[in-house]
Amino acid sequence: MDELYVIARRVLLDALEALGPHRDATILVGAQAIYLHTGEAELAVAEYTIDADLALDPELLDEIPPLEQALQDAGFLHMGKSGVGVWKTSRPDRDGGDVEVQVDLLVPSAVSPGRGRRAARLPGHDDNAARKVDGLEGVLIDQVEMEIGSLDPDNDPRRITAKVAGPGALLVAKLFKISERKGTARANDKDALDVLRILQGIETETLAESIALMHGDERSRAATERATELFEELFGTRGSEGSVMAARATQPLMDEDQVRLTCEVLAGDLLAVLGEDDD
Repeated sequence: MDELYVIARRVLLDALEALGPHRDATILVGAQAIYLHTGEAELAVAEYTIDADLALDPELLDEIPPLEQALQDAGFLHMGKSGVGVWKTSRPDRDGGDVEVQVDLLVPSAVSPGRGRRAARLPGHDDNAARKVDGLEGVLIDQVEMEIGSLDPDNDPRRITAKVAGPGALLVAKLFKISERKGTARANDKDALDVLRILQGIETETLAESIALMHGDERSRAATERATELFEELFGTRGSEGSVMAARATQPLMDEDQVRLTCEVLAGDLLAVLGEDDD
């Protein structure tokens, strides 16, 4: 397993410990959440990330202790207005160097009290402690509790029970992220590969049930409807942009044409079930 991913998991556990008083309001999202659900998902490309993403539910978030106090006391540095919601820290690697790891605090836009474009402005906390993100609304509804353990149990035996976004909510969030970054320097083929991991690692019916659940809640309905449109646009055919991105992310370990075909087939299966549910 990649050492950087091991370090990223260690930092995630550090952040969860620091946010212990706010554990009920904290939901793991992003790549680390996807990996917990899917494992290796029959892909030759190893799991890899060097950050952690945590969503916050404002309805469940207490004002004390302030987020900035809890994280700073645990050794995290806030990036301030230049990096709204971004917290960084470093850990040593096996070669004696320092590895910087980023933890992002995120609030679904539909429930964020902040009126601006980026800062969530959570009452009782620094205005820039967390940032608003479109497409995360589903994590408020589609979530499970999981035990999250260290990836280096010989040196770090910790295991923490925390809320983790469900696979349907993670799929929606990734689709928004790919769409928003498409055609920019921030576009990352790995995001499309994460979508493929979800499609391969989670049963189609399970994903469809999660999407139906999110569609049934007013907080996440609009985001879920938009994500369904984006899914067909980005992964509906082997030539769609998301399918092409996923294939690039697997090179040179997997056959590019086969990966693109897999995206088309799995996306078609899910879209077909969603279409049946609409009838």
